[in-house]
Amino acid sequence: MIRRWVLIVLTGLVVMVGVIPAQAATPRTRCFAETGYCVSDPILAYWERNGGLAVFGYPIGAAIPNEVVEGTWVGITQWFERDRLEDHGSLGVMAGRMGALMLERQWRPWQYGPGWPGNADCRYFAETGYTACGVFLRYWAQNGGLERFGYLITTELTETIGTWTGRVQYFERRRMEHHTELAGTAYEVLLGRLAADVFAMTPPVLCTPKMTSDEDVTKMAAEVPFRERLGCPNDTIWVQAAVQTFANGRMIWLNTNAVGEPSDRIIVTYTSTVEPGQPTIYAKFADDWQAGIDPEVYAEGNMQVVPYSYPLTRGFGKVWFRSFRRGPIQLTPALSPEVGQMALVQRYSSGALIILLQNHRIVYAFGPNRDDVAGYLPGR
Repeated sequence: MIRRWVLIVLTGLVVMVGVIPAQAATPRTRCFAETGYCVSDPILAYWERNGGLAVFGYPIGAAIPNEVVEGTWVGITQWFERDRLEDHGSLGVMAGRMGALMLERQWRPWQYGPGWPGNADCRYFAETGYTACGVFLRYWAQNGGLERFGYLITTELTETIGTWTGRVQYFERRRMEHHTELAGTAYEVLLGRLAADVFAMTPPVLCTPKMTSDEDVTKMAAEVPFRERLGCPNDTIWVQAAVQTFANGRMIWLNTNAVGEPSDRIIVTYTSTVEPGQPTIYAKFADDWQAGIDPEVYAEGNMQVVPYSYPLTRGFGKVWFRSFRRGPIQLTPALSPEVGQMALVQRYSSGALIILLQNHRIVYAFGPNRDDVAGYLPGR
């Protein structure tokens, strides 16, 4: 379960011969008098190549070097009337999920749809459970499809937008509007100004890193395989902690209630014997053990026989009893008693945590996904 991550840094040497051409050093830039903002490559190249003004509208802000997107990714973005474009470096420029974001901002998060209605003239999106038909389906298919608009996330709806009322349908990245007053023209289906509306409701979240200076934690943050999903480092806290080790896993208790969270937290990391490849995964639990109400010790003579080398007590015992006592995933046996110590916790916008256990000098990283788990022993 404990892994050692080794980072090899290769420093590229650039030998300058002669003079580098000016055009290679300066990216193209185009400024728009209509809004007063400029757009540069590679976002400008993407904007031009994929429809320009008709598809994206004018820029409504300058490029942002450090926006936090959906809690995890941090990078360069620029907002336009109809979209947010994101520079993902070697992966290229990508469009934002404005349709989904608008529904969330309006407290209308999309749910899985009603299923296939059996209409042969429509397209059913099994991934989300919704069906597109007629002008919306034709526009989707003829103007970029899945790459441009993403999956469908609503049925057809009637909405009032400004002074206009009509039929709309939301996709992950866009809202399509059926303007019957423009029937027969190239503008019968228009794309809503979602990005401008979202931008006005909730300004971009910027990453102002608050990263610990501890070398072991920063090393883990730089080397962890899921570093792109960590998000923005929010803050660093010292908390009381406790650890108990099992043959196939470990429980970590954190006194997070003392630093403003609703409850203390228990993290259980273990090897899953029921999933392909037996990955190391983790789960988070709120510590709701209550003195005087719940048993102090979950061991022989108390509730049932527990075939462990060491007993489980308080919160660890309650989490084990409810979630790991029976079923295909079991934590057995306990190889050590519960050991209290201090822990340095680096928190991220995605909910990810990097934890340094002071006594054990073990660093763990827990990312946004259940299989985002890594750990190492510093200096070994």
